[in-house]
Amino acid sequence: MNLNKEDKILIGNILDKYNKYLDNNISTYSNFLNSRELDLVSKALDGKRIKYNIYDKYPFLEKKIIYFGEYLDYITIYKIDIDNSIKHSDILGTLFSLGLDNDMIGDIYVEDGYFYLTSLSRMDSFMEKEFTMIKRYPIKLKKVDEIVLLKEHFKKDNILVTSYRLDNIVSKIINSSRSIINEMIVNKDILLNYNEIKSSSILLKEGDILSIRKHGKYKIGSNLGLTKKNKFILEIIKYI
Repeated sequence: MNLNKEDKILIGNILDKYNKYLDNNISTYSNFLNSRELDLVSKALDGKRIKYNIYDKYPFLEKKIIYFGEYLDYITIYKIDIDNSIKHSDILGTLFSLGLDNDMIGDIYVEDGYFYLTSLSRMDSFMEKEFTMIKRYPIKLKKVDEIVLLKEHFKKDNILVTSYRLDNIVSKIINSSRSIINEMIVNKDILLNYNEIKSSSILLKEGDILSIRKHGKYKIGSNLGLTKKNKFILEIIKYI
Protein backbone atom coordinates (compact mmCIF):
# COMPACT_ATOMS: atom_id res chain seq x y z
CA MET A 1 0.00 0.00 0.00
CA ASN A 2 1.54 3.32 -1.16
CA LEU A 3 0.91 5.80 1.66
CA ASN A 4 1.73 9.48 1.86
CA LYS A 5 2.44 11.33 5.10
CA GLU A 6 -1.21 12.29 5.68
CA ASP A 7 -2.35 8.70 5.09
CA LYS A 8 0.12 7.40 7.65
CA ILE A 9 -1.00 9.98 10.22
CA LEU A 10 -4.66 9.09 9.65
CA ILE A 11 -4.06 5.35 10.04
CA GLY A 12 -1.86 5.98 13.07
CA ASN A 13 -4.61 8.02 14.75
CA ILE A 14 -7.16 5.26 14.14
CA LEU A 15 -4.79 2.62 15.53
CA ASP A 16 -4.23 4.80 18.61
CA LYS A 17 -7.99 4.83 19.19
CA TYR A 18 -8.11 1.07 18.85
CA ASN A 19 -5.26 0.59 21.33
CA LYS A 20 -6.99 2.89 23.83
CA TYR A 21 -10.16 0.85 23.38
CA LEU A 22 -8.20 -2.31 24.17
CA ASP A 23 -6.66 -0.68 27.24
CA ASN A 24 -9.82 0.69 28.84
CA ASN A 25 -12.61 -1.24 27.06
CA ILE A 26 -14.44 2.05 26.42
CA SER A 27 -16.00 2.35 22.97
CA THR A 28 -14.52 5.05 20.76
CA TYR A 29 -14.87 6.41 17.23
CA SER A 30 -13.10 8.29 14.45
CA ASN A 31 -13.77 11.65 12.89
CA PHE A 32 -15.63 11.64 9.58
CA LEU A 33 -13.96 9.73 6.77
CA ASN A 34 -14.60 10.29 3.08
CA SER A 35 -14.82 7.29 0.76
CA ARG A 36 -11.09 7.24 0.00
CA GLU A 37 -10.13 7.52 3.67
CA LEU A 38 -12.63 4.86 4.67
CA ASP A 39 -11.24 2.46 2.09
CA LEU A 40 -7.68 3.24 3.20
CA VAL A 41 -8.36 2.75 6.90
CA SER A 42 -10.49 -0.36 6.35
CA LYS A 43 -7.71 -2.05 4.39
CA ALA A 44 -5.17 -1.19 7.10
CA LEU A 45 -7.41 -2.58 9.86
CA ASP A 46 -8.30 -5.66 7.83
CA GLY A 47 -4.61 -6.27 7.22
CA LYS A 48 -4.03 -6.31 10.97
CA ARG A 49 -7.19 -8.41 11.53
CA ILE A 50 -8.66 -5.73 13.78
CA LYS A 51 -12.40 -5.86 14.38
CA TYR A 52 -14.19 -2.57 13.72
CA ASN A 53 -17.60 -1.20 12.80
CA ILE A 54 -18.81 1.37 10.28
CA TYR A 55 -21.79 3.64 10.88
CA ASP A 56 -24.04 2.81 7.94
CA LYS A 57 -27.59 3.55 9.08
CA TYR A 58 -28.02 5.70 5.96
CA PRO A 59 -26.24 4.19 2.94
CA PHE A 60 -26.56 7.48 1.02
CA LEU A 61 -24.33 9.31 3.50
CA GLU A 62 -20.98 9.97 1.87
CA LYS A 63 -19.04 10.52 5.09
CA LYS A 64 -18.75 7.63 7.55
CA ILE A 65 -17.18 6.95 10.91
CA ILE A 66 -15.35 3.87 12.12
CA TYR A 67 -15.89 2.85 15.72
CA PHE A 68 -14.59 0.22 18.09
CA GLY A 69 -16.97 -1.43 20.55
CA GLU A 70 -20.65 -0.52 20.75
CA TYR A 71 -22.36 2.31 18.88
CA LEU A 72 -23.20 4.99 21.43
CA ASP A 73 -24.92 7.71 19.39
CA TYR A 74 -21.66 9.02 17.97
CA ILE A 75 -23.52 10.85 15.19
CA THR A 76 -25.90 13.72 15.86
CA ILE A 77 -28.45 14.61 13.19
CA TYR A 78 -29.59 18.24 13.11
CA LYS A 79 -32.57 19.57 11.18
CA ILE A 80 -32.31 23.33 10.71
CA ASP A 81 -34.87 25.72 9.24
CA ILE A 82 -33.39 28.13 6.70
CA ASP A 83 -34.28 30.87 4.29
CA ASN A 84 -34.67 29.41 0.82
CA SER A 85 -31.87 31.62 -0.53
CA ILE A 86 -29.27 29.79 1.57
CA LYS A 87 -27.23 27.26 -0.40
CA HIS A 88 -25.07 24.28 0.49
CA SER A 89 -21.93 26.37 -0.05
CA ASP A 90 -23.20 29.01 2.42
CA ILE A 91 -23.66 26.37 5.10
CA LEU A 92 -20.29 24.78 4.49
CA GLY A 93 -18.56 28.17 4.41
CA THR A 94 -20.06 29.11 7.76
CA LEU A 95 -18.89 25.87 9.36
CA PHE A 96 -15.36 26.39 8.03
CA SER A 97 -15.40 29.96 9.37
CA LEU A 98 -16.08 28.54 12.84
CA GLY A 99 -12.75 26.74 12.63
CA LEU A 100 -14.10 23.28 11.88
CA ASP A 101 -11.92 21.00 9.76
CA ASN A 102 -13.38 18.92 6.94
CA ASP A 103 -13.20 15.72 9.01
CA MET A 104 -15.39 17.33 11.68
CA ILE A 105 -18.20 18.18 9.26
CA GLY A 106 -20.55 15.45 8.10
CA ASP A 107 -23.06 15.36 5.25
CA ILE A 108 -25.31 18.28 4.43
CA TYR A 109 -28.62 17.81 2.59
CA VAL A 110 -30.55 20.94 1.68
CA GLU A 111 -34.30 20.48 1.35
CA ASP A 112 -37.00 23.15 0.80
CA GLY A 113 -36.85 25.49 3.79
CA TYR A 114 -34.54 23.36 5.92
CA PHE A 115 -31.45 21.21 5.81
CA TYR A 116 -30.00 18.18 7.55
CA LEU A 117 -26.50 18.13 8.97
CA THR A 118 -24.68 15.16 10.46
CA SER A 119 -22.21 16.07 13.18
CA LEU A 120 -19.91 14.29 15.64
CA SER A 121 -21.74 13.96 18.95
CA ARG A 122 -18.71 15.22 20.89
CA MET A 123 -19.20 18.53 19.04
CA ASP A 124 -22.78 19.05 20.26
CA SER A 125 -22.02 21.78 22.82
CA PHE A 126 -19.82 23.69 20.40
CA MET A 127 -22.30 23.42 17.54
CA GLU A 128 -25.28 24.55 19.60
CA LYS A 129 -23.35 27.51 21.02
CA GLU A 130 -21.47 28.70 17.94
CA PHE A 131 -23.50 27.63 14.90
CA THR A 132 -26.27 30.18 15.29
CA MET A 133 -26.26 32.12 12.02
CA ILE A 134 -25.72 31.57 8.29
CA LYS A 135 -25.01 34.72 6.30
CA ARG A 136 -27.33 37.26 7.98
CA TYR A 137 -29.98 34.71 8.96
CA PRO A 138 -30.25 33.39 12.53
CA ILE A 139 -30.75 29.62 12.79
CA LYS A 140 -31.71 27.17 15.49
CA LEU A 141 -30.42 23.60 15.63
CA LYS A 142 -32.93 20.86 16.36
CA LYS A 143 -31.81 17.29 17.01
CA VAL A 144 -33.80 14.64 15.16
CA ASP A 145 -33.64 10.86 15.00
CA GLU A 146 -34.09 10.36 11.27
CA ILE A 147 -33.07 11.81 7.91
CA VAL A 148 -36.05 11.89 5.56
CA LEU A 149 -35.10 13.24 2.14
CA LEU A 150 -38.00 14.53 0.05
CA LYS A 151 -35.98 16.06 -2.77
CA GLU A 152 -33.88 14.22 -5.29
CA HIS A 153 -30.24 14.67 -4.27
CA PHE A 154 -28.76 12.19 -6.73
CA LYS A 155 -29.33 11.73 -10.42
CA LYS A 156 -28.46 8.40 -12.03
CA ASP A 157 -27.40 8.05 -15.63
CA ASN A 158 -25.70 5.39 -17.76
CA ILE A 159 -22.72 5.87 -20.05
CA LEU A 160 -21.02 3.53 -22.51
CA VAL A 161 -17.27 3.23 -22.12
CA THR A 162 -14.58 1.02 -23.60
CA SER A 163 -12.52 1.00 -20.40
CA TYR A 164 -12.45 2.23 -16.82
CA ARG A 165 -9.67 4.73 -17.55
CA LEU A 166 -10.29 8.07 -15.90
CA ASP A 167 -9.99 10.09 -19.11
CA ASN A 168 -12.36 7.76 -20.91
CA ILE A 169 -15.05 8.01 -18.24
CA VAL A 170 -14.73 11.75 -17.61
CA SER A 171 -14.85 12.52 -21.34
CA LYS A 172 -18.18 10.68 -21.52
CA ILE A 173 -19.55 12.36 -18.38
CA ILE A 174 -18.88 15.93 -19.54
CA ASN A 175 -18.99 15.22 -23.31
CA SER A 176 -15.51 16.48 -23.99
CA SER A 177 -12.34 15.21 -25.67
CA ARG A 178 -9.57 13.32 -23.91
CA SER A 179 -7.13 16.11 -24.73
CA ILE A 180 -9.34 18.54 -22.83
CA ILE A 181 -9.51 16.08 -19.93
CA ASN A 182 -5.71 15.95 -19.84
CA GLU A 183 -5.58 19.76 -19.69
CA MET A 184 -8.08 19.73 -16.83
CA ILE A 185 -5.91 17.25 -14.92
CA VAL A 186 -2.86 19.49 -15.37
CA ASN A 187 -4.91 22.47 -14.15
CA LYS A 188 -6.11 20.44 -11.13
CA ASP A 189 -9.73 20.77 -12.26
CA ILE A 190 -10.43 17.09 -11.58
CA LEU A 191 -10.13 15.42 -8.19
CA LEU A 192 -10.41 11.70 -7.53
CA ASN A 193 -11.66 10.84 -4.06
CA TYR A 194 -10.78 14.43 -3.03
CA ASN A 195 -7.16 14.07 -4.13
CA GLU A 196 -5.26 15.64 -7.00
CA ILE A 197 -4.40 13.25 -9.81
CA LYS A 198 -1.38 13.14 -12.09
CA SER A 199 -2.35 10.58 -14.68
CA SER A 200 -5.31 10.24 -17.02
CA SER A 201 -4.80 6.49 -17.24
CA ILE A 202 -5.86 5.71 -13.67
CA LEU A 203 -8.43 2.92 -13.61
CA LEU A 204 -11.57 3.87 -11.72
CA LYS A 205 -13.70 1.50 -9.66
CA GLU A 206 -17.18 1.40 -8.21
CA GLY A 207 -17.57 3.90 -5.37
CA ASP A 208 -14.91 6.33 -6.59
CA ILE A 209 -15.83 10.01 -6.30
CA LEU A 210 -14.98 12.45 -9.10
CA SER A 211 -15.10 16.22 -8.49
CA ILE A 212 -15.00 18.06 -11.81
CA ARG A 213 -14.73 21.85 -11.66
CA LYS A 214 -17.71 23.62 -13.25
CA HIS A 215 -19.42 20.27 -13.82
CA GLY A 216 -20.13 18.92 -10.34
CA LYS A 217 -19.47 15.80 -8.32
CA TYR A 218 -20.04 12.24 -9.51
CA LYS A 219 -19.86 8.75 -8.06
CA ILE A 220 -18.94 5.70 -10.10
CA GLY A 221 -21.80 3.22 -9.87
CA SER A 222 -22.29 -0.36 -10.91
CA ASN A 223 -21.26 -2.12 -14.10
CA LEU A 224 -24.63 -2.91 -15.68
CA GLY A 225 -23.26 -5.25 -18.33
CA LEU A 226 -21.83 -5.19 -21.84
CA THR A 227 -23.25 -4.04 -25.15
CA LYS A 228 -23.01 -6.18 -28.28
CA LYS A 229 -19.92 -4.15 -29.19
CA ASN A 230 -18.32 -5.02 -25.83
CA LYS A 231 -18.69 -1.59 -24.27
CA PHE A 232 -19.33 -1.34 -20.53
CA ILE A 233 -22.70 0.03 -19.47
CA LEU A 234 -21.61 2.07 -16.47
CA GLU A 235 -23.91 3.70 -13.93
CA ILE A 236 -22.92 7.27 -13.00
CA ILE A 237 -24.46 9.02 -9.99
CA LYS A 238 -24.40 12.82 -10.00
CA TYR A 239 -24.80 14.82 -6.79
CA ILE A 240 -27.38 17.57 -7.35
